[in-house]
Amino acid sequence: MALFTWEDNHPAPYEYGDFYEGYISLVNGSNALQMLIEQGQKTYTLIQRLTPDKADHRYEKDKWSVKQVIGHLIDTERIMAYRALSIARGEQKSLPGYNQDDYVAHASFDERSLQSLSAEYDAQRNANISLFSSFDEEQTQRMGTANGMELSVRALVHIIVGHEKHHLNVLKEKYGIDINSE
Repeated sequence: MALFTWEDNHPAPYEYGDFYEGYISLVNGSNALQMLIEQGQKTYTLIQRLTPDKADHRYEKDKWSVKQVIGHLIDTERIMAYRALSIARGEQKSLPGYNQDDYVAHASFDERSLQSLSAEYDAQRNANISLFSSFDEEQTQRMGTANGMELSVRALVHIIVGHEKHHLNVLKEKYGIDINSE
């Protein structure tokens, strides 16, 4: 079977739980893989351009710092990619959920350099682009269970794009970061 092209392949509502609708609705391009590539370049550049003061900024005392948001993007992408890999390979067991606040609280993102975070982000995104490029159509349509919800592989790729877009919007609206030229 030929590798999947990702062109004009938005997931149907039955391919993801209601929880993910907000992320999926933010994905308005026709090729999720191309969006991952372009978004990755944009986010990597954004991280590279942040000043240490901006990276440590919190818009409220108990909210995540910009570094923590970046770390959360990396963690979530890694988890969604693992789910996509597992489901694509035919995993029948239910995959666990995760608590984003606990993950951030135990990650020490604020102690890391921007260079370290940007390198990890770039490596993770590039690995996922390679992984998702290796899938054929049958693999992208496979369904599995994660966090008690039925999901397809192609929905998970769209969730990654939409989740990051959501957090980039938060960085712009709540943190005052110009996501286009920072």
